[in-house]
Amino acid sequence: MSRAEERLLNPPSGGRIEAARAHGVDLTLLVERLRKTPEERVRDLQRAVNDMEAARCKALKASRIRERRI
Repeated sequence: MSRAEERLLNPPSGGRIEAARAHGVDLTLLVERLRKTPEERVRDLQRAVNDMEAARCKALKASRIRERRI
């Protein structure tokens, strides 16, 4: 386990990392991202962009269908 992972999973008391966790930030997600290579991170982001674009197109199509019915 890297030093960064250790600090995120077991933050020192009174620090910003502990405050973030107390506020509800899921630090395990950060650790998961840090374990990936830059290429894996880019691939994940591209998948997310593609999924969002598909959802946007689907919503736009549904909106146009509703407008034609009115």
